[in-house]
Amino acid sequence: MLGPSRPMPRVGARARVAHFGGGFEAATVVAVHEHGHLLEVRCEGGEMLEFALSPATARFVTADRSHGARLELMSDRA
Repeated sequence: MLGPSRPMPRVGARARVAHFGGGFEAATVVAVHEHGHLLEVRCEGGEMLEFALSPATARFVTADRSHGARLELMSDRA
């Protein structure tokens, strides 16, 4: 039986925010809404951001605009 091809969003999951312009920042998922299509994350600096799953690209992008930061969920696999 096959599982998902990428990490599923869950509270406590490790993530990485890819900022527009090339910087990266560690983050943690603190809330999952709308069956995993809307996520709230806390960045390592304490900032709270909201990301929505883009139907066009299947990537998590900032919920308030499509040309900002992008969220990458990190795998828990060793």
